[in-house]
Amino acid sequence: MHGHLFHKNHASDKFYEIYAKLIAKQMNLSIEQVRERVIPMLWACDINAHVEAMDEAGIDKAVVMAVDWGMNEDVGEAPWSIEEINKQVYEQVKEYPDKIHALCAVDPRRGEKAIQLVEKAVQEWDMKGVKFHPTAGYYPDDPAFYPLYEKCVELDIPLCSHTAATINAPFMSKFANPIYLDTVAAKFPDLKILMIHFGSLSYTMNCVEIMACRPNVHTEFSGYQAHATTMPDYFLKTLRYILDAPTLIGPPIREKLMFGTDWPYLETIMDQKTWVEWFNNIPQLAETLNIKFKQREIKYILAKNAEKFFNLK
Repeated sequence: MHGHLFHKNHASDKFYEIYAKLIAKQMNLSIEQVRERVIPMLWACDINAHVEAMDEAGIDKAVVMAVDWGMNEDVGEAPWSIEEINKQVYEQVKEYPDKIHALCAVDPRRGEKAIQLVEKAVQEWDMKGVKFHPTAGYYPDDPAFYPLYEKCVELDIPLCSHTAATINAPFMSKFANPIYLDTVAAKFPDLKILMIHFGSLSYTMNCVEIMACRPNVHTEFSGYQAHATTMPDYFLKTLRYILDAPTLIGPPIREKLMFGTDWPYLETIMDQKTWVEWFNNIPQLAETLNIKFKQREIKYILAKNAEKFFNLK
């Protein structure tokens, strides 16, 4: 769950300029070096590169997506329209119908155009859900978006929304607080919701509490490669607590957790192959901490839960 496909025309020149400055600071490179070396590597992350990385990691199926940054006033629209961006993702994914599935990335502030795009993406392109990135500047519980949620319920597709702090200026973390998805879950109990990134470090327990109360809310682990690398003891202890946490209504939380990578963003921290192996080895890793995991629990996170959530065969 959760990888990305890229193309130069998926974002504006202003986006890449901001991104270059950020990466230059992080990697201690000049902006020119980032423009010449790093950004072209991002543009090369197409379906062929993704499938190659999947095969190396032993991943049988994946869900990929673009991102809709265009409504952010500091970044502006990409050279391609958001429909063209999503169609380009579809054109790549259709080459691997049994291996890769896609989400429709759209900013709900696009209003009726967003609804029409989602309908087309599902009915004509077989996309499996909607992807939000609220850090672009909106709260998911805005009533203006309710017609889009009604359409998602009608189409029987989930809303998958980013819930983690972001380092990418000018995007803002406050919009990613999962509490705003709780409002959506309460207003639309028949809408399946996926909290992308499990709230990361800041919002993890908020996500757990929301899932305990809302049977229609789920989550995934993309982005937790950093936690596994820098604080493995904390990660394993927290995961055991999460798997055992009681729910007030609906399925147990252990059935709501999905594996994810956020490819290619975190390859420098832990590549997909290493992340898959690390997750598979959780029962053995946890033994040193006297924590017990069943391989069956890990198997459901790695595959079964996502297959059920997205109605995959």
